[in-house]
Order: sequence, then C-alpha cells, then structure tokens
Amino acid sequence: MNGKAYAKYARWSRMVLVVINVLAVFLVSLTYLFASKYIVETGQSHSLMEALPSQPFPAVSSYWITMVAFSSLLLILYCREHLDQAEKELLLGLAVAEVILTMIIFFATRFAYNGLILLVFSDIFYANSDFYDLKRQRYWLTFIIGSFALLLVTNSDLLSLVITIPSLDIYLDFLPASTRFELLFLKNFLTIGNMVVFIVSLVIFIMFSVSENHKIEEELRMAARANTELEGYIGLSEKMAEDRERKRIAREIHDTLGHALTGISAGIDAVLVLIDLDTKIAKKQLQGISGVVREGIQDVRRSLEKLRPGALEHGGLKEALLKMIEDYEILSKIQVELDYEWDQVDLDIAKEDIIFRVIQETITNSLRHGHADHVWIRMTKEDKHYAITISDDGIGCEQIQFGYGLTQMQERLGIIGGQVTFSGENGFETRVKIPKRRGEEDD
Repeated sequence: MNGKAYAKYARWSRMVLVVINVLAVFLVSLTYLFASKYIVETGQSHSLMEALPSQPFPAVSSYWITMVAFSSLLLILYCREHLDQAEKELLLGLAVAEVILTMIIFFATRFAYNGLILLVFSDIFYANSDFYDLKRQRYWLTFIIGSFALLLVTNSDLLSLVITIPSLDIYLDFLPASTRFELLFLKNFLTIGNMVVFIVSLVIFIMFSVSENHKIEEELRMAARANTELEGYIGLSEKMAEDRERKRIAREIHDTLGHALTGISAGIDAVLVLIDLDTKIAKKQLQGISGVVREGIQDVRRSLEKLRPGALEHGGLKEALLKMIEDYEILSKIQVELDYEWDQVDLDIAKEDIIFRVIQETITNSLRHGHADHVWIRMTKEDKHYAITISDDGIGCEQIQFGYGLTQMQERLGIIGGQVTFSGENGFETRVKIPKRRGEEDD
C-alpha cells in the first residue's frame, strides 16, 4: 500500500466515523427528548419517576448541552485536520478539549452511547506522526491504555452497577414495541458499525506502517550497498588519480629537471676542457650553466606549486582554512569552529600544505563517517610543539581502523616530524603535534 492509497482510505474511514457518531449522538439525544415528551403526553410521568433510580436531568437541557458540545467537537475535528504538525502545543490543547467535550456529551446523554471515544481516539492518534519516536512511545502507550479503559468504564450497563444513572432502556420501555425495536436496532447498528469501521481503519494503519517500515529498510539496504560501491569507486578513482599525478610529475621532472641536469653536465664537461685553454670562455660557459640551474630551479618550483591546494595559492594557512570551512558549511549541514592561535607562526610551504590536507581529511571523515553536526578545530602553541586538536560530535568509533585516509595523515605528518593520535570516544578526536623549528615563530 502506497502513501496516496493509505491517505485515501484514512480520509474515508475518518469521514465514515464522523457520520456514524453524528447519527448515533443525535439518535440518543433525540430518543431521550421525544421519549420524555411521549411519557408526559401519555400520562406516564409518575411511573417513569418510580422506575428511575434518581431524579433525571431535564431532557430539553440535556439535548441542547449535547448539541452544543458535539458541535464544538466537530469544529475541533475540522481544525485539527487543517493544522500543521509543527503546532504541537495547540494540537495538545485541542486533544484535551476533545476529551473534555466527550465527557460532557457522556454525562448529557447518561452514558447511553460511548462509541464517541473511538472517534476521538482515531482523530488524536492518526493525526500525530511522533508516535514512532521512542521517547514518546510510553506516552502513546499510556494514551491507548487509557482510551480503552475509558471505553470499558463508560459502558452504561457496567457503570450502572457503580453509580445511579437514568438508563435509556427505562425510557424505551414506555414506548410502543415497534418504536422501541426500531430505536434499539438503529442504536446497535450504529454502535457495531462504529466499531467495525474503527477496526478496519486500525488494520489499514497497521498494514501501511508495516509496508512503510519494509520500504524504509529496503531503501536503507540499497543506500548501504550504493555507499559501499561508491566508496570502492572513490578508492579506485583516488588510486587512478594518484597514478596519473605520479606520471605527470615524472614527465615534468624528465622534461624540466632532466633537461637542466643534462645541460649542466654537458656544460661542466666543457668547462673542464676550456679552463686550461681559455679562462674567459670557461667563465662565460659557467655563467651559462648558472642560468640553466636557475631556470631549472624555477621549473621545479612551478611543478611543485601545481601540487599545492588551491586555497593556499593566494593566501596563508588561516585564510585557506577559513575558506575551506565556509565551503563545507555551504555544501553540508556541518558547523565548524576554528580557534587559531598561530597568527605569529610563519611555516614553510610544505608544512602548510600538509597541515591543510590533514585538517581537510579530518573534517571530511567527521562528515562522511561520523555524521557529525559540529566540528571544533583548535590550533595552539606549546613549548616545543605546535598542537592541533580536531574533535566532533559524531558517532565516534570504538575500534579505529586505519584506512587510506588515516594512513595518509600519518605518512604526511611523518615527513615534517609530526605525530598524530586518534580517539573514538564521545565523537572522534584527532590530536596532532608538530615540532617547532628555529625561525618559524615571531618573538
């Protein structure tokens, strides 16, 4: 059963319940009213007073109280259908009002018909979507038990054993047999019909809930499979990209540095020959070699610059981190807080690249694997180390498995003498220590 079909069935069952209860309440209230008039007109008032266990409430007053209370109840049912689920306080107030009005109708009709509880129950229960919440399940269980307990204790036959109430059957006994039969038949028909429609709507709701749960489970399984396949594709893509990058670097080194070294080697050989023959020519040759060396250095620098993160091309480490954080917050729900105390620290390009990549990888892991909402980055200075602490509020990890990302962190930090430790308790935390070098920090 799909959502549209269930919504259709739910709407129709609610309408049928409303119609049945309107007819039942009107039938009971009108029976009291017209039975009282019939008894008075036929001169049986004295016999009625002797048959009743207590002084009855005026039938006309009971009728109008029932009509006003029931009309108010129908108005609340209409309002609830058009209210947003977000207005929880108002919905709760309406639910309380429904219960109070139902009890007023019960007292006004002398508990002759209690099927109204099923209408109120279905209206409150089916109109809410938070009963799937585990925290609220105990409240819904209490509501269900209370509703059916109320259905039991408001039965007129059972209630008459405890308190004295003017039963509808007493009034019916004064009516003609044919009229009494018709009224009892209609009352029982509406009572049974109300119960049948409620049970059918409950069965439909259960079928829909089971179907939706199966659908959600299947979608989760498909998502898990897709995620596994995607991770495999990502790993393969990263490997292919790594291989392509290695080949590109090899080609550039061959084309630039290799060319320069070959030229330098040839130039030095020429100088060794010319230095004894003509010092001026040898000196000129050395100048040419020097130019080739400088050109080769520039070519290598340009090749290495291509390996730098784009965010570091036009700014320092702090600006690059802030830009990266901004991008993450725009593209996802994650919130990142940066506490940067390295304003007086001047690191070389290699260290900045490695630190940037480590922080980037950590935030990615917090988002992808930890499903975190918040990440906190603290970059501080100690006596002999620069410290980085990255923590999140994700699901954490009891047993840390070193995959490609964590291994790359260790390898990158190892190049600059850094150390990294991980903790998977209360979210995930990454601690990095990088040794200080002379001249990196302004006094």
